[in-house]
Amino acid sequence: ILFLFYWFLGSRIFPGARGFLVWGSLGSNQGCGTHAAALVDNQVVDWCKEMMGFPATASGTLVSGGSMANIIGLTVARNAKAGIDVREHGVAGIDKPLRFYGSDQLHSCHRKAMEALGLGNRALRRIPSDAGLRIDIAALRAAIAEDREAGFKPACVIGTAGTVNTGAIDDLQALADLAAKEDLWFHVDGCIGALLAIAPENSHRVAGIERAASIALDPHKWLHAPFEVGCALIRDASAHRSTFAVTPEYLESTPRGLASGHWLHDFGLQTTRGFRALKVWMALREHGIEKFGRLIDQNIAQGHYLGALIEAEPALELAAPANVNIVCFRYRADGLDGGRLKALNTEIMLRLQEEGIAAISDTTVHGQHCLRVAINNHRTRRDDLDLLVRETVRLGQEISRAGTAG
Repeated sequence: ILFLFYWFLGSRIFPGARGFLVWGSLGSNQGCGTHAAALVDNQVVDWCKEMMGFPATASGTLVSGGSMANIIGLTVARNAKAGIDVREHGVAGIDKPLRFYGSDQLHSCHRKAMEALGLGNRALRRIPSDAGLRIDIAALRAAIAEDREAGFKPACVIGTAGTVNTGAIDDLQALADLAAKEDLWFHVDGCIGALLAIAPENSHRVAGIERAASIALDPHKWLHAPFEVGCALIRDASAHRSTFAVTPEYLESTPRGLASGHWLHDFGLQTTRGFRALKVWMALREHGIEKFGRLIDQNIAQGHYLGALIEAEPALELAAPANVNIVCFRYRADGLDGGRLKALNTEIMLRLQEEGIAAISDTTVHGQHCLRVAINNHRTRRDDLDLLVRETVRLGQEISRAGTAG
């Protein structure tokens, strides 16, 4: 059996698959009008707001995934903090260049956002992370002061609730305090860990997320919805709509009937939208938020269990303490330099995949190459993790004896 522990993927559940099938049969365009599909979409967004502790007056939209959810949030941030009508005059009219801030562990989609928004990669200042791979608050504060002195306009701080590499979670309370003091937009990239907010034993890890101006999250991760579905939440509904709404005569709403109300295309980049909401709606209606929260706690407990197994195995070492459900480690062999050790661990990873044992990935933590396991499947059992450790050690020994790595 091939256990999937790479990247960060939900495991799919039957209600979501059923919703996907019905969606394809209906052929609804979510972008316009007031009809059943649009109302289901609104309900799912409302549930996401509730899970994140956002007020009912907040806004939101379902999108393709976390990258697009982050782009939506950061677009609203740019427009809200530009000081001019960016939609009318463009970024060239901004008097002082905007600065966005995030840790050096940020997902690459934030660079894409800066480029797509016309601000450029240099507008995103990467702040060093601390020993726990969280953004260094003191360094962030100094960078903001330095940029103001140099004539830039600090606009937004991006907090990460779960980095891709290790699952590290920034101090969201401290970031919320700093953003309020410095008059910055506070965006949280919660595509990995925002849903920790519904986990009974681990919700404290994302305390402060409810204070964000915008949040990106991914129902196709820990809500196990079939691909694709992400969600962008914006506290200021007016700022959200004014960033995207365009109403030519053929997209005007009416006082009542199918074309009444706010149209969903007013809150994002797409005019035509598929019925993404149904698969999430069905899953939450059948299982309830509480069950998903307990499954998140289960995955985190399994991550800590795997971390303990690795610490107890002399042939393995952790690259960073097990934080949530992501565990980074490597096979160690005496006398190998960094390049040969990377080759050995890469070979272990590839053979685990090729032999149908487990699909894991690799990354770099604190400058060292390591193997990476993301436990995101509700079907995972501790026996699976025992097997992973045994097979990693076996393959490491075989490859070392044969001298075939690199």
